[in-house]
Amino acid sequence: MKSEQVVVPRVVDAGKGVRHLSPGGDVTVPKLNSGESGGTFQAVELEVVPGGGPPLHVHDREDEAFYVVDGEVHFWLCESGDRTGKTGRPVVLSKGAFAFGPRGTAHTFRNRGSTLARMFLIVNPGANFEAFFDKIGAPGPDGAMPSPAEVIARTGKFAPEHGITILGPNPL
Repeated sequence: MKSEQVVVPRVVDAGKGVRHLSPGGDVTVPKLNSGESGGTFQAVELEVVPGGGPPLHVHDREDEAFYVVDGEVHFWLCESGDRTGKTGRPVVLSKGAFAFGPRGTAHTFRNRGSTLARMFLIVNPGANFEAFFDKIGAPGPDGAMPSPAEVIARTGKFAPEHGITILGPNPL
């Protein structure tokens, strides 16, 4: 007999959550992990530093929905199913704007401004994405964050096993 997972209401205060370093120097702060949502999604606060943003990439296993909370973020959005990034076009999103990156479609973003930008990210499903970020950017047992060079090396190493294809540098 399969046991049902109990999902309970949850509140996460501002400034709370385990910080993970991301490629490009950004910081992800999970607010709700997939296990806490019954396996359906992960909710993440994303701090995009000036000049920050990941390389051009494709997720095979998850969709990403981005909502800009503060600042301005440049996105490279491709036509649905473009796994190369060649159909990409730059789009500038300001506070209150939304972007959707479906699985199997190349995308990236960059903060081209001089101040921190913040986004709220929903990842569906979330478990694989969580496991990837735990491997590349979680603090060590001593609480220290990995260096940006370590995050980049780990990204290259672990992306393929998590269904993420790195296509090349960020074109923005």
